[in-house]
Amino acid sequence: MEFYRDSLDVSYPNTTAAYSGAERGFPAGDLNWYPALKDLWSSGGSVGIEPGITGVATDFRLEQNYPNPFNPSTKIEFSMRKAADVRLEIYNVTGQKVATLVDRKLAVGSYEMVWEAKNIPSGVYFYTLKSEAGSQTRKMILMK
Repeated sequence: MEFYRDSLDVSYPNTTAAYSGAERGFPAGDLNWYPALKDLWSSGGSVGIEPGITGVATDFRLEQNYPNPFNPSTKIEFSMRKAADVRLEIYNVTGQKVATLVDRKLAVGSYEMVWEAKNIPSGVYFYTLKSEAGSQTRKMILMK
């Protein structure tokens, strides 16, 4: 029997598949438990990726996370010069996938993701951005 790392996690960090199970990246289920998210949903907003942070993208680029080292969250910025299917994944030093932050088609632009690593142990991690334009990987350190 295979067990999944986040199968027993009952929280809703934005790195779990359950978090983005509903429309526009909101948690599946009753938003009354998340008043700030409920207000955002009511106003037509979305959770997770924030497009257009730094203007028009001129290149496929993955920036170094900030802060680094971090505890418990860090910001990852990247840009796309053309629309493409994109995957942003985080791996531990043994190559096991820890989280998938993005797995969908994105428009041209600059983006930023915040990785909440509250239930993840301290250590060195790698994050990889993949699209038809290429693949880039960077290293980050979680210190608790």
